[in-house]
Amino acid sequence: MDSRSFLWLFFGLSGRIGRITHFWAGLLLYLARLFPVYKIIANTGNEAAQTTWGGVFLVVLGAAIVCHIALAVKRLHDFNASGWFAFFFLIGDFLFWIVLSLIPGQTGPNRYGSRPNAPK
Repeated sequence: MDSRSFLWLFFGLSGRIGRITHFWAGLLLYLARLFPVYKIIANTGNEAAQTTWGGVFLVVLGAAIVCHIALAVKRLHDFNASGWFAFFFLIGDFLFWIVLSLIPGQTGPNRYGSRPNAPK
């Protein structure tokens, strides 16, 4: 995967993505969110390190939420649904990710693209 495809996958709002791509990209984002939490727990007793990793966690969380919403938009496009429904991710987070990873998309082209896993 080249850098342009990587940026489209995590930040682009056009096109469609399939279930498998959505699952693995979302899992990567959840793991990125867990790493600073691990470091906070590992540095118990060191308040300066915990504060630093707490700041890193907030930055990673903000970036991950933006990326999750972009993934959800493209996944919803695969159902031929409006990307605005992706904001339900802010309410359901993990559950919304699981549901979008399980439901099959529309076969064939739709108004959001001719095939999954490619920008429109």
